[in-house]
Amino acid sequence: MKQAFIIHGWGANSESNWFPWLKRELEKNEWKVTVPNMPNTENPKMEEWIKYFEAVVARRGQRLKAGQGPATTILIGHSLGAPFILRYLEKNKASRVYLVAGFHKPLGFPATENFVNKPFDWEVIKSHCKKFIVINSDNDPYIPREIGKELAKKLGVQEIIEHGGSHLNAPGGFLEYPVLLNLIE
Repeated sequence: MKQAFIIHGWGANSESNWFPWLKRELEKNEWKVTVPNMPNTENPKMEEWIKYFEAVVARRGQRLKAGQGPATTILIGHSLGAPFILRYLEKNKASRVYLVAGFHKPLGFPATENFVNKPFDWEVIKSHCKKFIVINSDNDPYIPREIGKELAKKLGVQEIIEHGGSHLNAPGGFLEYPVLLNLIE
């Protein structure tokens, strides 16, 4: 079985940006795709998101812990979805992870601080996933370039740069994202 979970960012939802497009495209290739509407998106709380996502995974009838999950489970996070996935991976496993416009440290936005206000356990995170892809833009108005570079380095991967991609979201022209689809397939 191939399954994917797409996690949106702060202030977004399942219909934002390229998420509906990617869901449709993956489903054409027999992926089972879930794009949950994470709770309290304007004032997100990490513990609330974890509890909600674990319930979503349980409803799907899947177990992602300790290698008990399906053969291929990918997690795709945009913006705040990236540190959420990193926290999730401190206790759970996935086959592959795609972090788009992601970050791992405070950006100066109080609403997102509770996701990144304590250090990540990078060794555990890396042991819980076979492959990471980190994609950032060279002109993201929210995520400084150095943070994207550092995130990729901490995960031991080469960062992919989208030149002129802004925050890799709808206002930046990303209603579809063929580059990400090609990386997944």
